[in-house]
Amino acid sequence: MSDVSCDDSARMTETLKEVWGAERQGMGLRDPETMLEIWVTSHNGEWLIVQSYANGTSCIVAMGAHWEGSRANPA
Repeated sequence: MSDVSCDDSARMTETLKEVWGAERQGMGLRDPETMLEIWVTSHNGEWLIVQSYANGTSCIVAMGAHWEGSRANPA
């Protein structure tokens, strides 16, 4: 895969879910026009960071393997 892969946000979400079997684990705003999402595959621990823009475009900006989620500590 190239360094950055972009597509329509709805199509990107569908591809991540249906083709890769990924689930969104978290998201947050980078600025008023940009959101970052972390997607993880359930079968092999591969992860992706997707940057989504207000114009309806999303780009995979990072990916890797061996994802280990953290558990929230009760207060």
